Amino acid sequence: MKLYADLSPAGKLRRLRTLAVSALSEYDLQDPVLTYHAYATNLLYRVTTATGDRYMLRLASPGWRAREDLLSEAMWLEALLRDTTIPAPFMVPARSGECVLAMCGAGIPDTWNACLMSWIPGRDLGHYLTAGNLEGMGRLFAELHHHGKEWNPPAGFTTRRFEHWLSRGEENKVVVELPASEDTAPTCLSAVIDTAARQLIERLHKHVEDAYAAIDRSDLRVIHCDLWHDNIKLHDGVLHPLDFEDTAWGFRAHDIAMAMLDLLDDTDDKRYAELLVAFRRGYESCMPWPDDPIEPFQVGRLLWKVNWVARNQPEWLLQSVEHHVPVFEHYERTGKVIHP
Repeated sequence: MKLYADLSPAGKLRRLRTLAVSALSEYDLQDPVLTYHAYATNLLYRVTTATGDRYMLRLASPGWRAREDLLSEAMWLEALLRDTTIPAPFMVPARSGECVLAMCGAGIPDTWNACLMSWIPGRDLGHYLTAGNLEGMGRLFAELHHHGKEWNPPAGFTTRRFEHWLSRGEENKVVVELPASEDTAPTCLSAVIDTAARQLIERLHKHVEDAYAAIDRSDLRVIHCDLWHDNIKLHDGVLHPLDFEDTAWGFRAHDIAMAMLDLLDDTDDKRYAELLVAFRRGYESCMPWPDDPIEPFQVGRLLWKVNWVARNQPEWLLQSVEHHVPVFEHYERTGKVIHP
């Protein structure tokens, strides 16, 4: 058998399909038909049955999310289904009663965690970025934030917290710098940018660190952490949140900031300002807006992006910094985050 690493992308998908078929055999489904859907961070398949039922089978890429993360996702989705009218997906238990199946296969390295999810209808909200839909998105956030505060998670729920701009303990290469080797591309800021830009980033780094340190700890709750507009489906006028795999403990301002930064990326400064007002109007119709401003956490996310390039694609570090410096300069002058 050919080594997995030597397969073409299409060859890897063909081999991984055997895991999906094996996972489906663990469920009581009538004549399921498996259809490839997408592969980014996770491998997704549409599943249809002879009875007309539809599901999404997700194979989580090894190393992307721990089993504890996926079990925590299942716990919150179950609670949302039980306690609220939020039309979130739910995980379908296998015959064993488990919602997360550890799948291994011949010629496939590592273990892939499989989950069968209820199908979410509709199209990505990103196709319909209207004031009315953003107002609805604001209400959806508020409903999730309310439940995330009131809910008492069961034993085994994740202890992971999003309370720092380096949310997963990544190495900090934005300020804590390492000497560049003669044999490798520079991976620290002082090796590639001028003093003024470096000092600007250092000031904002401290600003972001201070913002996380000062956040109101009483606001801690379970949050989605990745509910941007294309993790929401619009169907018959109803917003359906999905992709809860980042479920963790965190703060409302952080949760909102991440979603609004993605909104800014997909619009422009004027349209973003209008849609943010609509989002806030919807949110405040359900609960008060967070006391902590969202902008410092958006800057923290931009620093995270620069740091990611420094860690993973150091040859592009200078371009990444040059792309973000105008945004950082504008923020330092005005307190507002603008489109790059």
